[in-house]
Amino acid sequence: MPHTLRLHPSDRLLYFAPHPDDETLAGGGLIQKAAAMGAQICVVFLTNGDRNPWPQRVMERKIFLDARARRRWGMRRQTEVRAALDTLGAAGSAEVHFIGWPDQGVTKLLMTADEVALNEIVNFTRAWKPTQIFTPAAEDTHPDHSSFFVLLQLALDRLHALGYETRPTLSYLVHYPKAPIHRELRSLRLNAQEKALKAEAIQMHETQMLSRKRFLAHARDTEDFHLAFAPEAKHSHHPVVSGDIVRGALQLRLKLLKPALTFKGAKLHVVLETLLEGSVRWTLTMPGNSAKARIHDARTGKVVRWATVRVTGRNAVISLPATNAVPLTRIFVKLEKRPLFFDIAGWREIAVDEARRPRLHFHRNTSAHPRTAGEG
Repeated sequence: MPHTLRLHPSDRLLYFAPHPDDETLAGGGLIQKAAAMGAQICVVFLTNGDRNPWPQRVMERKIFLDARARRRWGMRRQTEVRAALDTLGAAGSAEVHFIGWPDQGVTKLLMTADEVALNEIVNFTRAWKPTQIFTPAAEDTHPDHSSFFVLLQLALDRLHALGYETRPTLSYLVHYPKAPIHRELRSLRLNAQEKALKAEAIQMHETQMLSRKRFLAHARDTEDFHLAFAPEAKHSHHPVVSGDIVRGALQLRLKLLKPALTFKGAKLHVVLETLLEGSVRWTLTMPGNSAKARIHDARTGKVVRWATVRVTGRNAVISLPATNAVPLTRIFVKLEKRPLFFDIAGWREIAVDEARRPRLHFHRNTSAHPRTAGEG
């Protein structure tokens, strides 16, 4: 049974949107309600949505798009954001920032442990002092969305280490996985006027209206946000069924959700945060049958060790030697197997030894308020 998301005039809402339009598709009702009651809103756009070639080719009637054309498209999408916020009644009250990360490049920022990107999220959160953070979900099948979820968790861990307390963070889905997800919802019900304004604001994103019907379907009676899945929870929607540290190795159990899929060629991405070695990023290409597989350092491309992969039909067990990386404070994994553009699933977190984790368990309790009166 979903719970009602309650907003207050004293709220300071921080909303992270991977692309222009995500603020309206998932949060158009939220923004309306917050603006109407006088709550403060900050929307941070990670990219300009400028790697969006097919709509641009159709609308501009150009086949070849160079860097200048992409910049022009990104600026146009920024203008659309402002028109959408104006329609939602938040143009004068919402604080808006465009970070300018590469569109379709958030996974690379995560897998290269980009410190500049991570610090930008830390600084935005620390400066805004939100009472509530809204983030794209780990379960979203757009790689920019799910990868940002992981980046935010790492940023919140860093804030905690700097002495900042945390408050609730809620996730939203724009691109749903095909497998059903059982989420712990916090929902907003939209009245007829709010729903109509949300539909109007969606249409302010004119560059995306080749998919008008699909976009307008987001103007529903409710907007649903959810709490993060606990690492120990059952992730029935995810191909990584479970994970554990067994005799110095990270052991992952995988199950493909569709009989027609094969493991061959899929990429397993692993994000490790450790007390001794800092950030560790691994990638391996899955074999189609049981075999040894090279583990590459995602930052350098070098082979750093070998994994043992046992494949039985749609099931696989992977053992990745992790002795040098222990003690671990965070583990996130993703199986990348794309039929077209979208992933079959996003990221999921694997539980680690609680004694070794930061006191911030997972992001259910987040916002950046210092533990003491000072900001230092």
